[in-house]
Amino acid sequence: MALVTAERELGRRLQLVQGIHWLYGAQGDAYAALLRGYGSEPHPAYERARAAGPLWRSRLGVRVCTGYAPARRLLAARTADRHVAQPQSALAWDEGLPDAGELPGADQVREPAARAAERALAGLRGEVDLVASVAARVPVEVLADVHGLTGADRVRLAEACAGAAGALDAALAPPAYDDAVRLLDAVGTLRDLLGDGAARAAVVGVRAARELIAGALHALLRDPGPAGAAVRQDPALLVTETLRHDPPVKLHTFSLAEDVETAGERVAAGEQVAVLVAAANRDPGAFTAPDRFVPDRYATASVPEPLVPAPHGVAVESFARGQAEAVLAAVAGVGGLAAAGGLPTAAGGVLAAAGGAVRLGRSPVTWGLERVPARVAG
Repeated sequence: MALVTAERELGRRLQLVQGIHWLYGAQGDAYAALLRGYGSEPHPAYERARAAGPLWRSRLGVRVCTGYAPARRLLAARTADRHVAQPQSALAWDEGLPDAGELPGADQVREPAARAAERALAGLRGEVDLVASVAARVPVEVLADVHGLTGADRVRLAEACAGAAGALDAALAPPAYDDAVRLLDAVGTLRDLLGDGAARAAVVGVRAARELIAGALHALLRDPGPAGAAVRQDPALLVTETLRHDPPVKLHTFSLAEDVETAGERVAAGEQVAVLVAAANRDPGAFTAPDRFVPDRYATASVPEPLVPAPHGVAVESFARGQAEAVLAAVAGVGGLAAAGGLPTAAGGVLAAAGGAVRLGRSPVTWGLERVPARVAG
């Protein structure tokens, strides 16, 4: 009976939050509309939110930040205990988990990521999806290597990471009931495999790395000339511009532990804050031609660094960056990037775009790349 009651309560909670987002979004609240997330392209939603100002209050009871300078100030402030309930929370998938342990840093993940990338790239044939074939695969293999998992445990890890892939978005955008149950079961499997302390970090880190790798590969296919030149010069340039132009974590919510003065306003301790990272990283007041993908901009020391938050208390940048740079280095090392028309593969073919990329719907935190279609010819 207790299980049935819990299931009914979960279902009611998911429906209630979704209904609130729909109502306020339909009434013009730009943040609620973003959480509702039915658009296929996220940036018009960010522009509507930016039009409301650099820092404003949503009807959901949240202070929404779209400007680069105030976002940087808020992200640097002390945050309250992560267990503080948020009024717009949908699925508390990490409830009861301890604070996350640290993810491995870039230096620890580059070598296993390079090996995983080489295996993934060597297996590309015909019509492929670079998200499933490379971006979603590499972080899981890296995590398995770091934790020394072998045999059936590696398979269980891959299945659990796939099941938990929507966790970051599910915290704010209610998933379907069956998806919510699958997600919670997957988190339970990760706790069994890695321990409670590492489970949270695994959920968050694998998804962030997947999105950063996918975004970088998408940039390469979209414009292999300039992007390829950046990779030949230094893969870190392209990764940094991907963090700005298509950040893996596009929305970060938290509660402040201290008063903060920014954008001419006072945000009080205890208030809920939502930093729209994807909007702030394209703030025209901070970046020249913010909507253009220009890796070379980071060859200039005066350009501000992209904002990269720590969702659910997990610092993801080094873990994700090390893997993305290793994947790009593996692509570049295959035989040299083509100046135009595609990217060479280890099997002697050419990898080229095969249609537009597809983003997930109702995923306001990652607005992730669901598919990056490509074709291996030759």
